[in-house]
Amino acid sequence: MPPLATLPFAALAEKSGVDIETLATYERLGLLSKPRRPANGLILYPADEDRRVTFIKRSFELGFSAEAIHEMVSLGRGKQKSCQEIYAIAERQLADIRRRLDDLARIERTLAPLVESCPRRGNVADCIIVNALSHTSTKSRAVPERKG
Repeated sequence: MPPLATLPFAALAEKSGVDIETLATYERLGLLSKPRRPANGLILYPADEDRRVTFIKRSFELGFSAEAIHEMVSLGRGKQKSCQEIYAIAERQLADIRRRLDDLARIERTLAPLVESCPRRGNVADCIIVNALSHTSTKSRAVPERKG
């Protein structure tokens, strides 16, 4: 049987467009395939591991957590790949992003008028922003509570 095509660690980093530290982080998080470690000290990955690294990198760029990425790459390792399972993870991510955007929009609606109305002169005790942030408001909260 011919030897399996492999990529050394540094070549994988270069081919996938990530630095060695990032690749080491992906490995530490358990997101990469288990490498071969021959006696010569090399760390060898499957030749197509660059696709996985690109997937991981793009997933992080889209805000997926390491846990969600691990779940998605684990689904890809099995023979029974289910697009529905990947869809469910991506749908949760999208819902979370939309919730965060709503939170940011609400924060902007509260903060923008304070910034716009600030005269930018006088002492701190008379500052509109400080006074507004120093008093509780029943109307809206400037910082949302984080849920689990």
